[in-house]
Amino acid sequence: MQPQFRFPRCTVFLMFVILAGVVLAIHKAQNIVQMKESLPPATATAWGPMLWGLVFALGLVLAAIAAAVVWGILHALQRSGVHRLHKVSS
Repeated sequence: MQPQFRFPRCTVFLMFVILAGVVLAIHKAQNIVQMKESLPPATATAWGPMLWGLVFALGLVLAAIAAAVVWGILHALQRSGVHRLHKVSS
């Protein structure tokens, strides 16, 4: 085991993907704010709670899918902590 820690090579790519996702989310949020300003006040207040409920449900579904994909990859590669634990000698 080496004394220094090195990130895997794919980390830079994943950080760029996350940054692009954050920038895209900010851009979409700005578009939503501009769209809401053009709507009548009664319409904007009626759609607000439904939009947040949909966003929350979609976020939960996407998080569950992402967790399942990561778990599947780790399980297929047998690289999770549980798989490495039995290889530890005491």
